[in-house]
Amino acid sequence: MLRNNLVASNSQTSSSVKAFSGLKILSILLIPLLLCACAVDRPPSGGPPDNTPLKVTSSFPESGAIKTSTKLIRLVFSHMVNRDDLEKSIFFTPAIKGYHIEVHGKEGLIRFDQPLQQERTWSLTLRSPLKSVYGNHRLDQGWTLTFSTGQTISKGTITGKVWNDRMAPAQGVTLMVCGPISGNIAPIPGLTAKPDHITQTGLSGEFRFDNLAPGSYRLLAITDTNANLQFDPASEAFAVTSSPLVETGENRLSLRLSTEQLAPPVLQSCRTINNREIEITFDRPVPTRSLDITAFRIETTGNGAGLPISALFTPSGSDEENVFRLMTAPMDSKAWYRIIFSPDATRNTFPDLTFPGNAHQERYPALSVNIIPSDGSNNIITESIRPESGSSVELQFNLPVTTASVTSAVTLFSIEKGIHQPIPFTISRIDNRTFSVLVSGGFRQAFDYMLRVNPGMIETLTGQKGGKRVAESGFSTAGRQAYGEIAGTGTAANTPLVIIEARLSGTAMTRQIIARPVNGLFSFTFTDLPPGEYSITGFIPSATASPSHRNRWYGGSATPFVPCDPWVTQTTDVRSGWRAEKVRLDIPPVPRQEKTGGAAHAEKP
Repeated sequence: MLRNNLVASNSQTSSSVKAFSGLKILSILLIPLLLCACAVDRPPSGGPPDNTPLKVTSSFPESGAIKTSTKLIRLVFSHMVNRDDLEKSIFFTPAIKGYHIEVHGKEGLIRFDQPLQQERTWSLTLRSPLKSVYGNHRLDQGWTLTFSTGQTISKGTITGKVWNDRMAPAQGVTLMVCGPISGNIAPIPGLTAKPDHITQTGLSGEFRFDNLAPGSYRLLAITDTNANLQFDPASEAFAVTSSPLVETGENRLSLRLSTEQLAPPVLQSCRTINNREIEITFDRPVPTRSLDITAFRIETTGNGAGLPISALFTPSGSDEENVFRLMTAPMDSKAWYRIIFSPDATRNTFPDLTFPGNAHQERYPALSVNIIPSDGSNNIITESIRPESGSSVELQFNLPVTTASVTSAVTLFSIEKGIHQPIPFTISRIDNRTFSVLVSGGFRQAFDYMLRVNPGMIETLTGQKGGKRVAESGFSTAGRQAYGEIAGTGTAANTPLVIIEARLSGTAMTRQIIARPVNGLFSFTFTDLPPGEYSITGFIPSATASPSHRNRWYGGSATPFVPCDPWVTQTTDVRSGWRAEKVRLDIPPVPRQEKTGGAAHAEKP
């Protein structure tokens, strides 16, 4: 009986398959799709995101290979890549024009139309804009494959580090060299000639050229924001060396980006928040203090009638931003407006943006103020509140206000033996909502202070009134034991003076002294430094610098080529109550002219 049931069941199944023979075809089509889905380069759902950078896991030929005779380069990546992105990232040295690219998932193939020339060293560089197909996996720095079609491979190197204008490591900077140079003509890479070799800085700002032919090279570093391997002075920072050429074997080269040739920032977009506020966005971060409402003009597109601007502030209150807000007179919701930004007072130099009026009337809250440090704070290092302002305390309003009214509404007292003594101060505007309170010579260490703000005397730019309750903060400053010191020595030949700067990393806070070498030797000491990481930089100022710029480092010029001021830097940590010693600054000699003379001490400029 069981056997008969099985036979009947098999017969029924067979007839079902015959009736639905299309299932076989459907299964054949679905299986490859399921297999492909399993191979998609995505993290599993519910798991942590994969934030690993894109890397080349293997290559053929391997880097450093010799006697290579191939019409193919094979690259295997950690993540799937796009063919077009890979093609844009590739740079060959020497230049190769006849090749085509194939990409299969994580594998990239570069096939040459003709065999590579024999007895030569070849380099393939991938630039960091290259990213994965899925996710945001990018090369964290340039990657180079070098091989030779001969018996030997070039072994010259140039290594170093690039710093930005705030003396923090600069990531993603493109470095280009031309060379080796023969004769008296030294082409400038990215300007007067195509570069012979390129590389890029990593997270730490470090770079490396390997497998260079021995000799002298002209070097240029650029931010290369459009990845075209050409220097665009109006939109890109650059760095040149302190000597006209760099020799292979130079393995501690320091480069510092200069922004002095950059064109003024450009407005990228604007939008209305309500009928009195406009949010504007620049193409790059702008120092907040450098902006003034007089650089802006808003007018109707119809008859050109001006719309008054009363305030400028950042939503974040930071020292450098690319997003700002303008406070205006009430807008007409039916009108269109044009905003013009002219930092050099020349109208129509920069593109105008248009926007419609906004009918929404914001209901602003009552005025309030936040005092930093807060009431009852002890052992405050006032230089750390806003390093760019130096020793200061800060007022943060929730609404834009006038600077004059803040000055009249603030009182500051020093407290000694219970006696409140009024002391003079100045108000420094960061934006119309944020202000620094400064004391001549800075706040005294290990001292008690009381700061009071009368909101009823503050003039807001929104029409709101402040309350009658006085805001106050009583605080004590830290003693000298909370600060640290930096001491060091150095060498600088044939110069009467050296400028030494101590800069708190990532900020504009800078201390500066002048050292006058004797027999090429100098020493320096910085005292009363807030704890943190510092870059200590020494440079020989340009002999041709104007009196107003004689204590500023000169970044040189890319076109025409002018070397930067010779300089060197070192980072060190400052801790409370400690002196960081053994800082050594050996500044390279001046390549342009001889400098003589000098006495033996360091002084403030």
